[in-house]
Amino acid sequence: MKIEIQNLSKSFGKNKVLQGVNLTIEKNKSTIILGKSGCGKSVLLKLIYQLLQIDDGHILYNNKKNVDIDRFGMLFQYGALFDSLTVGENIAFVDYINNKLNFRNKVANSLKEVGLSPDIHKKYPAEISGGMKKRVALARAIYKKPDVIFLDEPTTGLDPVNSDMINELILRIIQKKKMTAITITHDIQSALKTGHNYHFLNEGIVEDSGTCKKLLQSKNKFLNEFLLGVKNLQRNK
Repeated sequence: MKIEIQNLSKSFGKNKVLQGVNLTIEKNKSTIILGKSGCGKSVLLKLIYQLLQIDDGHILYNNKKNVDIDRFGMLFQYGALFDSLTVGENIAFVDYINNKLNFRNKVANSLKEVGLSPDIHKKYPAEISGGMKKRVALARAIYKKPDVIFLDEPTTGLDPVNSDMINELILRIIQKKKMTAITITHDIQSALKTGHNYHFLNEGIVEDSGTCKKLLQSKNKFLNEFLLGVKNLQRNK
C-alpha cells in the first residue's frame, strides 16, 4: 500500500505538533521516521493509523482517503501483551475477543514466522523472556496478514543480540510478505539495517528525507545534531 501525506497538521490546544507535513510512504518498502522525543513521530503514526483525527491536510491510501484499518498491523513499543492472556490468545487477540476458536494453526504459523516454537502458545507473558515477548508482539502484528505494519521503537529494551535478531526478523518478514512498513525509532543501526527510506522530523516539520543508505551522509544540520545526540547517549549508557 502506498501512503501519501499531504500538508498534514495536528495541534493539541496551542501546541502545534505537526505543521504542514508532506511525505510519501512507498508501497512494499520500509520507511523510517526519525526525530527527537516530542517531534511528532508518534502522532504522525496515530494519524496514519486513524487513531487520531486530522486537523488539516490529507492522507491518501493507494490514492483513496478511506482505508480499512484491518489492513494494518502494529508492533507497540513495549509489546503491549496482556498478562492475563496466553501467548496464543495475545497473538490471535482479534479472533479471541470475537469468540472465534479455530485460530490454533494461524497462531502456530505466526510463531514460526518469528522463529518461536508453536509449543509456547499456552504460556503466559510472565513465563517468557523479554526477547521472546517482543517476537510474540511481532507475531501478533503479522497475524492478520496486514498490508501495512507499524513498528513503534521495535528494539526498545532489548540487548544488542536480541536487537539484531528483531531487526533480522523485521527485514525478512517485510521482504517475504511484501509489506509496507513504517517504523519510528531512535536506533540508528536498526534504521540502517531495516529501512529503505527515511524522513526526519524536527519540531513538527519534515527537515530531511532520503534513502537510509545515505542517512549518515546527510548535510542537514538538524539531522546531524540528532544523530550526534543519539550516538553520545549510547556511549553514556
